[in-house]
Amino acid sequence: MSAKDVGLVVKNHWLHERSRLFEKYAAKMSLTIDNVEIKLDYPDAGWIDMHILVNGEEKELINLSDVYEPFEDIKEWLENIVSHVFDFTPFGVNIYDESYNYILYYEPILFQTDELLTPTSPELCGLFYIYDGCEGKIMADAVCETKAFVGNLYKKIIEFAQTASMNDDFIDDWCWQAYNEECAKMWKENDPDIKNLFICKVTSERVEKFLSDNNSTVRFIPIKTK
Repeated sequence: MSAKDVGLVVKNHWLHERSRLFEKYAAKMSLTIDNVEIKLDYPDAGWIDMHILVNGEEKELINLSDVYEPFEDIKEWLENIVSHVFDFTPFGVNIYDESYNYILYYEPILFQTDELLTPTSPELCGLFYIYDGCEGKIMADAVCETKAFVGNLYKKIIEFAQTASMNDDFIDDWCWQAYNEECAKMWKENDPDIKNLFICKVTSERVEKFLSDNNSTVRFIPIKTK
């Protein structure tokens, strides 16, 4: 017999926590911009610890498993954010640690201004928050400038990839399990680029173009006249 048949209802902690968060910001939107960063530890027995910091304070620790490789999903998440920067579309990424789900979400904030009439329109901002499936609650939230937020996360991942890939053991410590088929093929062909496999996995031309373009967060670029 299903819950529908007997008229049962189940509390959804994910929706409940989001509703509480939105109510807080709807009633009083902070004008202070927060700084979100991540720190990644070298893999240990197939696990990479990801520390999430808000304004320098660690708010969450997620154990990234090479069985459920999360970095490609994180890259896609960042690409979705930058590809829809003017659509005000929320995007999230689900990280599974073999026991619980951790959802990192970015909700663009809509400011009702006319960019053509407002000489100093606000920066594109968003609300970042982390839902911890183990705790059943949102562990951290922050108001961020979209470009700074994406840049902080992306650059830390790239820096980690470059440093980790210099370690000859990194292929065994992470890549073999996370990217088994590709690793096996490259190893069989004695491909020297196997050491750059992880860097290739996390590099995004779309994100890098967004970060390098001074006008990537400007919807209307005035035409220069002589």
